[in-house]
Amino acid sequence: MNLTIRALSYSLFFIMTSVMASESGLLIGLRYGSNYNTTAETINENTLEGIYEPASYRTFLLRAENGQIELIAERTNLLLPRDDGFWRIDVQHSNYNNFNEDFIWINPAPDYDSLPDPFLAEQEGTKAFDISMLVSKRGINSEVGEYCRGHISRDILFVGTNYLSVGYTRNEICDSFDIEGGMESSLQILSLQELKPIKIDALLDSTANQVFMDTVAKYKNADLGDFSGGIMRHQGQWVIKGHLPVPEETKYKNFIVPVAVNKNISTDVIYPDWKTIKEHIPNAIDALTSPNKDLLIVFTDSGELLAFNIKETKISQQPALHILFKQPVSLVMSYWTEGQYVSNWMQEIQNLGPDPEQSWFTTADIPSKKKPSNITGVVITENLNVNQGIGQHSKPVAKIKQGDKINILDVLGKWYKIKLSNNTIGYAYNDSIKILPQLPYINQACPIDNCSYGKWQLKKSTILYSDSSLKSDAITTLTAKQFVQALRGEIHTSQFGEIEVNKTEIQDNELTLKKGDKLFDLAEISSGVNTVWFNGGIYQLNNGWNTNIVSEKAIWGKPITKRLSDWWVKVELPEQGLSGWIVNPDIEGIIK
Repeated sequence: MNLTIRALSYSLFFIMTSVMASESGLLIGLRYGSNYNTTAETINENTLEGIYEPASYRTFLLRAENGQIELIAERTNLLLPRDDGFWRIDVQHSNYNNFNEDFIWINPAPDYDSLPDPFLAEQEGTKAFDISMLVSKRGINSEVGEYCRGHISRDILFVGTNYLSVGYTRNEICDSFDIEGGMESSLQILSLQELKPIKIDALLDSTANQVFMDTVAKYKNADLGDFSGGIMRHQGQWVIKGHLPVPEETKYKNFIVPVAVNKNISTDVIYPDWKTIKEHIPNAIDALTSPNKDLLIVFTDSGELLAFNIKETKISQQPALHILFKQPVSLVMSYWTEGQYVSNWMQEIQNLGPDPEQSWFTTADIPSKKKPSNITGVVITENLNVNQGIGQHSKPVAKIKQGDKINILDVLGKWYKIKLSNNTIGYAYNDSIKILPQLPYINQACPIDNCSYGKWQLKKSTILYSDSSLKSDAITTLTAKQFVQALRGEIHTSQFGEIEVNKTEIQDNELTLKKGDKLFDLAEISSGVNTVWFNGGIYQLNNGWNTNIVSEKAIWGKPITKRLSDWWVKVELPEQGLSGWIVNPDIEGIIK
């Protein structure tokens, strides 16, 4: 393959206090979005309602040695280490008329004897692929695009050295008698070399295959369709899962097959056991353990990556590394390496594309050393001492109370360097401070009752922007009475609303609030229901602080700061060949 991608260096260093016996590296591939949730279960509502949520993929490389861990690189695509170098894997999301389809693309390692292509070196994602070098060129069948609306999704669930596991869903409504529409879903195994489907039994020995068939027999009956199987994550392990559609009920059954994944597919081990990990981190959804069992990487349902030390079977009480992703992510690829191979990976990955234009994670907990931090923290314990220096024996310079906001300037091990409202600089133990989400806070929701995206008629003129930001380019001005095709929406919160509880005790959605507690209003997700932040957690609560929504008698909170939010909607104007974003649209009505 004659493709060489010019190197652009990328190095973000995140320090942690663990002690490693030797240098090790972890390469992880992550997925955001798709028809599968963070626990690799099918989101039935997406398929049933025809929702198309394309997935995105990233690769992250972490390096650990001598008490430090560094995030070496973040790259678009999935970068798979093989004997002949790294292969790039991604999904191209294609659109033709009202039909969307995903195509998996693979590009083997670059040929370092060829001349570099400066154009490709500056591209991200699938744009960085040399189309002529792909395994095959793919596009939506023109007849399907002309006569059908809907989507075909292919979501990557597992990437191995020789195989991919893919979740396939199809939801089509076709106007042609020659093209059959309908809904279906399956799990698929594809060979990396040719991207051709293979049966799950090709990866199982005779004993494991019999277990698979016996498990299918427990679930399968006359009402169930053809079964399929694939590989995906479950409680810290790669597992074999079976999949059975239920055509009459338009539902799907996923079930775990109780056989070990072949060592040729994955040698990952989970240590300690999943029950112990969940007791230590209750919101854990996945975990990885280093081969020498001294480092535990945990993913949580709130989009966190936490690194813990393991010493003599004990997990450290505090995470030594904390990365907060902007949205919950799912693990689809994991590879550990040690010794000199870590340096080899570092060099190769830094030669495989530019820095992403937008990172997937926030540096809230680990500010960059290159520029000052404007990260906001909230005190969650009573009367927190702020010290002059690091350490419990350092001289106190201030005392801050529960609910106070502070500006975090830097992270030094388990201590935050902070700045108070009176400009006092000091240090505080990070156990007592939680980080507010980064602004703007983006929520995939619709702020009006009976909201439905589709064909809209505008009530007044509005500007069409190139991106969901007032700082982006203005494409044109849309006129009143004009029709647009609304695709999806996002609520962007630029200022959190701060609320103080003024009743003795409130219980809502398994959350108990007491008088004086402070919570932060992140976004309104439906009439009278808001997403709020409280002591490091995100909850959905009934609005109890707005007299326009609830009665005076039912009010339990006092607004201190008003939340500021904008509703951005992605729209298309097919007849003009335009697409873009409008903000806070005023519409006559919704025409589905």
